[in-house]
Parts: sequence; C-alpha cells; structure tokens
Amino acid sequence: MTYAYRLMNSPVGQLKLVANGNRLAAILWENDKPTRVRLPELVEADDSPILIETERQLNEYFAGSRDRFDLELDFRGTDFQKKVWAALLTIPFGETRSYSDIATQIGNINAVRAVGAANGRNPISIVAPCHRVIGASGDLTGFAGGLANKMFLLSLEAGQTSLEAAADSVADSTAAAQTAAGREPPMKPARPAPSRGTQASLFGN
Repeated sequence: MTYAYRLMNSPVGQLKLVANGNRLAAILWENDKPTRVRLPELVEADDSPILIETERQLNEYFAGSRDRFDLELDFRGTDFQKKVWAALLTIPFGETRSYSDIATQIGNINAVRAVGAANGRNPISIVAPCHRVIGASGDLTGFAGGLANKMFLLSLEAGQTSLEAAADSVADSTAAAQTAAGREPPMKPARPAPSRGTQASLFGN
C-alpha cells in the first residue's frame, strides 16, 4: 500500500499532508518523530485533490476565516485510539477539554493515561484538534508539534483579531524564553494568504 503526500508551508512550520486515496490520513509536523505515526510507503503527489483541498482549508483556518473542516478522514489505529480521535472532533472551536473529560466522554473514566497516549498519536493534527486537550490544572502539557505551536493554535482560536496578533503573542513569549536561555529567538511565522470557508469525518477500517 502506498500513500500520497504533499508538503505545505504554514505559520506552525512545514506540514506534511498525507492521503490514502481520496481521504486525509495524516498531517505531520515538521519535526515529528518518525515513530509517532506509522505509515506505509509515501509518494509525493502535489496534484492529489484531497491534499490540495486540505491545504486550502488549512490556509483558511490560519487566516481566521474557517472554524471547522469539511474533509473525509481515514484514521488507522486501534478501536480505543479511534474512540479518542473521534472525541477530539467533537471539541468546539475555541474550547478545550481535559484528558479526564475525554476519558469520561468515551465511557472509560479510568483511562486518563491511555487517553493521553492516544491523543499523542493522533495522526491528523489540527483537523482532529488534539491541541485543544490540556491538563486538568489548565497546563498545556506535551504536544507533538511543540508547546509554542500549541499555544499559537489556541491563541488563534481564542478570539485573536488576526493571525498576525496570534503569531506575535506566541513569538514574543517564545523569544523571551529563548533569550533567557541565551539562544537566538526564532523568526516570527509568516502570514498565509487569507481565504474563506465550513467538520465532517469518515473513519477508515
């Protein structure tokens, strides 16, 4: 089995969009661990309709004109993982849930740690919004894309008036931390071209 991929530049780094046929199978971070999401052989396919549409909708999301995604999704994992990932799709834009909330939602209140593990292996980042899951105390906790990117996504969804404002807020906090550590602060992410748009999902077997 071969999956197609397309690379996309974004405010949170270069994303690898992966498709299985006409369904979106993964959105991987620039520095994603190779073992976090296990995929078959990948072949670059910039002309894949589902990947082109995914990039278009992500650009709208980053531009602040889209608060849900309308894409066919292909989640591959255990039954438990699929339950967790399905629960992620129900978290409204601009809101957060705790790992305990997700465990309760899927009917296994004692599975908080397992929920955390499944959340960390969510293959379709951003679209299945694992960034909206935080610790019970309100801490951001770990995130495959890095805590700065998690803060960026949450800031963008929390009513920032523009992508630039959200980017500035995250870049400033990251720069301060880098400066305190004696390192050069990173450049602020560039803004994508704005567009407009409307989350549906189909789970693979």
